[in-house]
Amino acid sequence: MSDAEAPPGRTRKRRSTARRSASRLPPEARRTQLLAVASELLEAGGVDALQMTELASAAGVTRPVAYRFFPNRRALILALMEDFELALEERFLKASGRLLGGTVAEAAALFVRAVCDTIEVKGAGAWNLLDSGGPDPEIARVGGEIQAKMLEPWRPHIQQATGASEREVETVARMLVAAGRAVLARWLDGTLSRDEAIRDATRGISGLLMAFSGGGPR
Repeated sequence: MSDAEAPPGRTRKRRSTARRSASRLPPEARRTQLLAVASELLEAGGVDALQMTELASAAGVTRPVAYRFFPNRRALILALMEDFELALEERFLKASGRLLGGTVAEAAALFVRAVCDTIEVKGAGAWNLLDSGGPDPEIARVGGEIQAKMLEPWRPHIQQATGASEREVETVARMLVAAGRAVLARWLDGTLSRDEAIRDATRGISGLLMAFSGGGPR
C-alpha cells in the first residue's frame, strides 16, 4: 500500500523500498528485507496473500533464497510475529520507565502510543495476527504468548493504580487489550486519526482502571 493509498486517518512511515532488491545483501540484512516485504504483503492482502512464491517475487529474489531464511510459510508467519514482538517490547520498555509517578491517563496514553509507533514501523499485519483465532494452533499459541508478554510490564502498574486483586488485575489486563484493539482498528481503517485513536483509547483504558479502583461501579 503506498502513501497515496493509505487510509486518511493513518500516516504511513514505512516505504516499499524493501521490494525488488536484487542486489546482494548480508544474511541479516536480507532477512530483515524479506520480513519487511512479507509485512507489506500481509497488511495488503491478509494472511492468505502471504505465500513464499509471492514473497520471493516481491522481494526480487529467487524462491531458494526465501526458503533459506524461512523453510516454510508457517516459519515466515511466526518470524513476523516475533519481529513485531521485539519492536513492541523495546517501545514498552522505554515507556514503562516513564510511568513512575504518572497518572492513570498518562500510563494509558504511553501504552497506546507504543503500540501505534510499532504498527507504523512494522505494519498492522503482525499486530492483527496476535489476536488470530485461525486454524493453526501454533500461530494462535505464539500470538497468545506474545500478548501475555506484552502485558507483563503493565501488570504492576495496573495493580498500583487500582489496588485490585491478582485475579482482577488479570481481568483488567485482558479488557485493556480488547478495548485498545477496538479503537486501534478504527485508526487502521482510517475512521480515526492517530491522535483521535490515542485519545479515545486512553479514555477507555482510564475508565476501566478507575472502575476497578473504586472510582466507578463495583
